Amino acid sequence: MGASTPRPHSSSRQTLPRLTKKILTFAVYALVPLALLHYLISSLPIADPSHSPLAPHGGNKEQQAGARKQMLKVAPAAARPRCDYSDGEWVRDAAGPRYNGSSCGGTIKDGQNCMAHGRPDKGYLYWRWRPRGHGCALPPFSPGEFLELVRGRHVAFVGDSLARNQCESLVCLLGSEFPAELVLGAGGEGEEERKFRRWEFRSHNATVSVFWSPFLVNGTEKSSAPGGVDHNRLYLDQPDERWAAELPGMDVVVLSIGHWFLHPAMYYERGAVIGCHHCPEPIHPETGFFGVFRLAVKNALREIIARASSSAGRREKKLAVVATFSPAHFDGEWDSPDACARSEPYAPGEKEMRYMDRELWRTEVEEAAAAADEARVRGSAVTVEALQVTKLADMRADGHPGPYMHAGGGGGGGDRVANDCVHWCLPGPIDTWNEILLRMVKRWRQGPP
Repeated sequence: MGASTPRPHSSSRQTLPRLTKKILTFAVYALVPLALLHYLISSLPIADPSHSPLAPHGGNKEQQAGARKQMLKVAPAAARPRCDYSDGEWVRDAAGPRYNGSSCGGTIKDGQNCMAHGRPDKGYLYWRWRPRGHGCALPPFSPGEFLELVRGRHVAFVGDSLARNQCESLVCLLGSEFPAELVLGAGGEGEEERKFRRWEFRSHNATVSVFWSPFLVNGTEKSSAPGGVDHNRLYLDQPDERWAAELPGMDVVVLSIGHWFLHPAMYYERGAVIGCHHCPEPIHPETGFFGVFRLAVKNALREIIARASSSAGRREKKLAVVATFSPAHFDGEWDSPDACARSEPYAPGEKEMRYMDRELWRTEVEEAAAAADEARVRGSAVTVEALQVTKLADMRADGHPGPYMHAGGGGGGGDRVANDCVHWCLPGPIDTWNEILLRMVKRWRQGPP
């Protein structure tokens, strides 16, 4: 046999390595997508087997524990963050208000009826608050929706003249579609006549009231009358029964205070002086008002929770709302004709908030949160929230009556005039407070969206 003669099985030996390589190549290509599929499946959340009607019972404890652990890593779909209405910007809105100084003139305090007093610019009426949070739209106020939510219930505003300002705004907003009947308090313009008023909306058996209580706790107000005391007296350990006694009949309580704490005052507990602000008696050391302001808010919220818990047998589910401090905008002297003459809102970041305004805002938010925790611990049916309007109010220096707190207030010359750079024109920016209040009442009645 010569060299040209093929050796036995030489072709099969050459074919085998080539076949092996092809098989390995195909195996690799097949394993890659399988590995990827395994990775995707293993990264999916694993439901708790005990909650699945289709899953078989059993499995060892380690497997069940691992499944539960994996499940906890996935946030529940219902846990959406609550809208923060305190942060945003004012944007132009062509729609304008739901009411005016004529259609609701019988409800609006004369000093806040800027239209009736001849304020010439109307631009302050055409702005809407746009919250910054994603998906946190603030719809226009709906009278029918609000009244349906509080059908058969009592909404009470408790506090100073800013509480009254917001209450009258709400009555005007609701009255734009449903008749409001004043059932308590005269319709006059005297301060005493407007301190305690009540309206009924018979279409929904709903009630809206305002209770004068500038300190929330028991207190004696300073007086400008001859022989009157020229400073406030606050009894921090005593509730103000003018409103607290009526708590069993209130369902939504909106607390709003602040500006009266800036006046000279003496503070008492258990009948003894514990401090003072701008002390009228030099024998007492100055303590300031920040701590007293905190105590007033704290004690008022505790009173609401305590009285709701002690009234067995009644429907005591309540919403307690703390409307945060509404800043003033005096630019220069209060009696300057242009003390608050601005015609447009401030843009975000254009104006720095004053320290005092920021501190009062922070205090109220903290006390509302603490009271909410206390209510939960006590098993109370009271829901406590803060209506955070300080920042959006601080941007609206254009919304005050200014000299138009009086008829013809813009008239002439260089005469010194009184200005109201504290309260709000009606209609005006304070209507937004009640748009946010509607969202809060809806969440209270229906639960989170």
